[in-house]
Amino acid sequence: MISLRQIRALNLLWLSEGRSWIRHQVPFLGSIIAGRPEIQEGRVDGCIDIDPTTLRLPKNARTFALKVRGDSMRNAAILEGDIVIMEFREAKHGDIVAALIDGETTLKRFVIHGGVPYLRASNPKYPDLIPARELVIQGVQIALLRLSER
Repeated sequence: MISLRQIRALNLLWLSEGRSWIRHQVPFLGSIIAGRPEIQEGRVDGCIDIDPTTLRLPKNARTFALKVRGDSMRNAAILEGDIVIMEFREAKHGDIVAALIDGETTLKRFVIHGGVPYLRASNPKYPDLIPARELVIQGVQIALLRLSER
């Protein structure tokens, strides 16, 4: 879980750069595995304030944040402990997505090959995930936050 101190540090970073901005609160929905998919309970663990102009967010953007657990996306420069900012929207080939695959959630790259959608890790030690029953894209990554405390 992200601490209040870490959220304050993110806010202070932006404020110290002298930017004036309209706050956009992003609900922090816990964590997501970047590894083997797992069942995830939905919960809101607070909010993160971001600058919508920096992310070029439309005014009606529906966003949420997740803390990354695992190493399956390391070659996409997404490391354990990072926070991904996701937007509820349709995924395109190559997008990094939070996905529900056969009832379990994971963070992976969305791939379409021969008209068949599946998920691919950015770490060769993880296999491609081809859905047996369902693949639901829950959000598309639009930003990555790395806390400097690591």
